[in-house]
Amino acid sequence: MADSHLSGSIGSSNSSSPTTVAWNITGSGPWLLAFMLAIIIVMTICGNMLLIALVFAHRSLRCTSNCFLVSLFLSDLMVALVVMPPAMLNVLCGSWVLWPAFCPVWLCFDVMCCSASILNLCVISLDRYLFIISPLRYKQRMTPPRALLLVGAAWGLAVMASFLPIEMKWHSLGHRSEHTSVPGVSISNISAFSDKLYPESYFQLSPSGGLSFQCRLRVTLPFALVASVLTFFLPSSAICFTYCRILLAARRQAKRVAALSHPPHPHPSLGEPSRPPSPGVAAGQAQQDGDDCSHQEPPVSQNVPLSVNSERRLAHRQGRRALKASLTLGVLLGLFFSAWLPFFITNMAQAVCDCVPLALFDAITWLGYCNSTINPIIYPLFMRDFKRALGRLLPCCSSRSPRRPSPALSPPCHRH
Repeated sequence: MADSHLSGSIGSSNSSSPTTVAWNITGSGPWLLAFMLAIIIVMTICGNMLLIALVFAHRSLRCTSNCFLVSLFLSDLMVALVVMPPAMLNVLCGSWVLWPAFCPVWLCFDVMCCSASILNLCVISLDRYLFIISPLRYKQRMTPPRALLLVGAAWGLAVMASFLPIEMKWHSLGHRSEHTSVPGVSISNISAFSDKLYPESYFQLSPSGGLSFQCRLRVTLPFALVASVLTFFLPSSAICFTYCRILLAARRQAKRVAALSHPPHPHPSLGEPSRPPSPGVAAGQAQQDGDDCSHQEPPVSQNVPLSVNSERRLAHRQGRRALKASLTLGVLLGLFFSAWLPFFITNMAQAVCDCVPLALFDAITWLGYCNSTINPIIYPLFMRDFKRALGRLLPCCSSRSPRRPSPALSPPCHRH
């Protein structure tokens, strides 16, 4: 990075057309960084496109509950196609080298796509929560029109949080220009150039004393607080709440089934039939198996007796699945907060003191972008139908191990 530079210069006060911009990348460091960022972009594009194609290619995946996953993959795909490439040039060159009028548009898409990705994660958690609290009425509640309404609401809020405030310049209300004197450059020329191409808040002084054309959204503290609450802290609170409820429900089901192996009355002899499971336990078992998009196996009939050993095996299996669900939810929440929490904290700190180094801010921003790379890997990893579809498409992804039920993290796939 030390060898890479972009020289953006504004002519002297006598110049009438200050638009000279040149850029150059030298040295091995920037090219290694460029290779790494390109790998991230390619992985994000391929992963999200593959999963979107799987949903449309396999009938077993074309269902209401997967509509939210397609919306998530689409937002992550837009991050890779529209947001990441210009951001990579920003990192490598140190300044904006693309068409100047594209800068505000790119900033709008940056905020919109990342916000849509976060809000889609929130909608997915809400969908799974509705299935957990009422699995028998989930099909009637989550109809295709309602699913599309939730997806539209997520994208609508993302658009309102990006294009509207940026185009109205709400992010810079009360922002004072802090340009200092630059040799050979007058403040009048800066203002004249910014009125033509950039808002004045996009200009920053480079460490060498020159004027750098930075396409970065410099926001005031009130805007940073409101935007962070609407696009991150409220959705992340909803995600935590719903996933914690899912975890508690999984543990309750495990305890209910475990109670069957230790009834208060003496066990019947091995030759006699034992008590059948209660309706709540049977529903819980069907609920735990609800992560498959294909038709589920019918729940255990109350007329079929279970032996004591069968009850104990069932209790042990339910306990292991509850533990697996706990680990899965921990991974999902940990990756989400590890990717986005540093960015929003740093963004608010930057609005307060304007003291965050650009290199650090870029690294934290790309950490958030990487969440779009992780999503198409981590979510289908815990869904059997996606793994089976991938196994049919890519032989290297097929598993020869016995099929085991995975934790109840997604509702069954109902096709209307």
